Amino acid sequence: MFDFKDKVVLITGAAQGFGRVCALAFAERGAKLALCDVNDKGGEETLRLVESAGAGGFYQHADVSDEAAVQRFIEATVARFGRLDVGINNAAKEIAGPTLDLPSSVFDELIGINLKGVYYCMKHEVAQMRKNGGGAIVNQSSITSSITGEIENGLYGATKGGVIGLTKSAALQVAAENISINAIASAGFDIPDDVFLRWIDGHKVTREEAARWFPVNRLGRPEEIAAAVLYLASDEARFAVGSVLTVDGGITAH
Repeated sequence: MFDFKDKVVLITGAAQGFGRVCALAFAERGAKLALCDVNDKGGEETLRLVESAGAGGFYQHADVSDEAAVQRFIEATVARFGRLDVGINNAAKEIAGPTLDLPSSVFDELIGINLKGVYYCMKHEVAQMRKNGGGAIVNQSSITSSITGEIENGLYGATKGGVIGLTKSAALQVAAENISINAIASAGFDIPDDVFLRWIDGHKVTREEAARWFPVNRLGRPEEIAAAVLYLASDEARFAVGSVLTVDGGITAH
């Protein structure tokens, strides 16, 4: 199950954290990887790790808030591998602060990366997948969206809620074309350089203290979030249409 041998998988925001975890998970299952980020040092390191795992791939600098850059990246992917089977739209930015007190320019920046970036990626990924006869897209949302709220993260949460709205509407549009589009809403993963650990470190919360917030009484493991993404990206998940898979140790159900 979840065999991606010779499948072409595109991952945005691949330089660190969740993006790197996904890249390695697909690499271990035989995928060919197209990776992008604006952090070139981190992106090249992810590529090195992917190649060390025996997978083929390339890295390209691309800012997802720039539609032309997204289009060039997808064109480069197809030029290199001949097709596109899976898109993992993970690139995002978090700028914390009270929702109504942050400068409006911050909201514009977050919308550009977190929301428009996902839209641009889906738009051009779907155009290519139609040529293939199908594919799968997984968008990275967050529990800090339409699922729950956070006083210091309202603008980020609003963009992630928008990702869920885009996911659902786009999924309905292309479901009959053998293209699945779904989203992940996660929290609490012990992944270096990922948003959750940056948040608790910034608030001087230890891993042990944070673990007590979750009914499972621990933080999530990288392989657990990878498994969720692998499922939604797999052929076995084609009946999932516009789903939001929440993987958060039960914190939103607590």
